Amino acid sequence: MLEAFKDVAKIGMGAIWLSRENLKKLTDDLVQIGKASKEEGERLFQEFDKSREEYKKKLESTVADAVKRALNEAGLARKVELDELRRKIEDLEAKLGGQAKPYTGPDTD
Repeated sequence: MLEAFKDVAKIGMGAIWLSRENLKKLTDDLVQIGKASKEEGERLFQEFDKSREEYKKKLESTVADAVKRALNEAGLARKVELDELRRKIEDLEAKLGGQAKPYTGPDTD
């Protein structure tokens, strides 16, 4: 059972990386050698292409989630979070209108 699962996973991963053009050529070749009718070849292409896109989106989502988890575990901020903090600082500086003293580092008292 595990081997069958591995084979299906490998096929799915291969479908992700198979370009649309290569996929079309593959189905056209099946039609040309008589293993599928023109309609079957087109239907097969559409199904493969749809599956390829779905797998690609799932993989992208999985990778993005893994990166987010890794950043959170490492305690690193994402760019969007830093940009939001910068915007808040600029807003506060504008409200203070130059009343704030510039930061000179940690106190050495």
